Amino acid sequence: MLRRLINFADSSTGFDARSSIAQIYRPVIRGYFGVAAIYYIVMTLTHFWEFGGSDLLHMAAASITASLFALFSWHALRKPLSTGKLEALTSVTNMLILVNVLVALHLEYAQPKLIYFMMMAMIFAFACVSMRQALFSIIAALGGLIYELFLHESGQMGIYGFISFAAALSAIAITFFLRRAIGLAVAAKHEAELGREEAQNLGETMRQRSLSDSLTGLPNRRAFFETYTKYKNGGYPSHAAWLILLDLDGFKTVNDVYGHIMGDELLKNVAERLRKYCGTNAHVSRMGGDEFNIILTTNAGVAAVEVWCQKLLPQIAEIYRIDDRLIQVSGSIGCTEIIVDEADTQLIRNADYALLHAKRTGKNRVVVFCDEHAKNAAESRRIEQALRVADFDSEIELVFQPQFDLGQNKVVRAEVLARWDSPTLGPIGPDRFIKVAEESGLIANITLTVLHKAITALKSWDQPFPLSVNLSGHDLIADQVIDQIISTVQDSDLDPALLEFEVTESAMMSDTQKASANLGRLAALGHPIALDDFGTGYSNFGYLRTLPISKLKVDRSFMENLTDPMTEKILHSLAGMARTLDVQCLLEGVENELELLMAKRVGAQSVQGYYFGIPMSAVQLFEYLDEQSALSEQPIRSVAS
Repeated sequence: MLRRLINFADSSTGFDARSSIAQIYRPVIRGYFGVAAIYYIVMTLTHFWEFGGSDLLHMAAASITASLFALFSWHALRKPLSTGKLEALTSVTNMLILVNVLVALHLEYAQPKLIYFMMMAMIFAFACVSMRQALFSIIAALGGLIYELFLHESGQMGIYGFISFAAALSAIAITFFLRRAIGLAVAAKHEAELGREEAQNLGETMRQRSLSDSLTGLPNRRAFFETYTKYKNGGYPSHAAWLILLDLDGFKTVNDVYGHIMGDELLKNVAERLRKYCGTNAHVSRMGGDEFNIILTTNAGVAAVEVWCQKLLPQIAEIYRIDDRLIQVSGSIGCTEIIVDEADTQLIRNADYALLHAKRTGKNRVVVFCDEHAKNAAESRRIEQALRVADFDSEIELVFQPQFDLGQNKVVRAEVLARWDSPTLGPIGPDRFIKVAEESGLIANITLTVLHKAITALKSWDQPFPLSVNLSGHDLIADQVIDQIISTVQDSDLDPALLEFEVTESAMMSDTQKASANLGRLAALGHPIALDDFGTGYSNFGYLRTLPISKLKVDRSFMENLTDPMTEKILHSLAGMARTLDVQCLLEGVENELELLMAKRVGAQSVQGYYFGIPMSAVQLFEYLDEQSALSEQPIRSVAS
């Protein structure tokens, strides 16, 4: 079995079992050499009392030679030697020991000293590097015994022959079984080491897989945080590090239009471009979806980092050819320097804030987090904290802004606007708290509060007046929120036509299918649907035809530069699209007579703006309605006049 194990190890794994066994013997043999050296040094000293003349010369020469060679061998075995050298040193030492015994018997023969040969055979059995070297030494020792018997005890040859045979068998058996036990231990240890190595390799393989994104092959979220922690904890003290977040613009549209398989192929292509661009200068990882994180190490300043990111954007935006289709997306980037003393969550939040700012301000651009962003982010956190503990029923008040129908020459509806007066922060404008509420997932609470207050107001009025309530993108894609809206309106027993719901184009884009379905649910109950901020989003004519809208509200930004000849053409085309869709066109931002004139020239059916009334309370609204009713037969004038 030992031979099979040794042969298996030698042939299949490249493991040298014989050499390993010899190295296990090395400390034993070194101890043997040390004992032999000390023994023969002592024996050399005793020879000066026991011998004289030429006998002393012979005995001293033999013992000194043995002690010096044993001492040399002991010193040589400080370091591992080859099996052949170990065999040679051991064999020579054994023969010098044998020579010492033979010389002693030659000078002064005594039958009891023949026991030395038996002792040597046993000692050689234990102190042997290999089986062949053991056989050589044992045979030499017993051969010396037979030689002395032939010279001095030929009559005892038979008895000592049996003794020699027994000694030889015992010594050989000791050598064989000792080596077999050690060999089995060596083979078992080697197999254990192989198993451990395989387990380590498997563990490392599994670890690498756990750190890799299965789709793109890039490091994944877990790998990113491991690398980020190294940089954060000063693992690379000679370089500054930057956290860069990249998010694809338009990726969802690719998934919606071409399917997820095409989207996956696009992500693979994007990952390859990122890998090539970053090279060894940066660690790039995929966080999930169309989000990628980059850790860039550089001692360059903010401007150089921004340039590095700016050069990456054209690489991402270059057209992709996938399955004979040409696909184009862009990327938005937000980045911040990794500062050791800054909390991890804060650093990631800073980079994410910069990314959101990049996407909101045009996309396909780079935003580096700065002091102004930090100030805005801190303000947003304060607003979010106040929103989370707010009592909206008592803190939110409604105001109403009239919508004027140019054909009927009267106010026909009012948009409901929320005003929040926080007990801790004071009055907060809707442009600030609505955005924070959407980002923090609290907007539904505000929407339901505004709806409830609007319904309460409608039911309290002697003559209900049509209102328009805004829905956010989060509301549109949340079935449970739409369920609550429908349930609230139905429980009120109000005519659904009195409550129009406004949504923006951008709010539809997070999940167009879900948003369209929920708008359909509201429209089916009789609620008018208005598309707000029209002209600033991504809708095309074909898409608009699928929506259950009854009104297009053209964004007020188109009224900012009436001196530009293109303004009237654009407004005329937008109003024309509304006519084609057979829906009403409302022009926002009408604040003076010139803008009113433009609204009439382009064909808008209704208008909204400060010229016809600023946001006002319910009491002010009905006072204004009474005033407008009295003046309905007169030319239109501003509420401020």
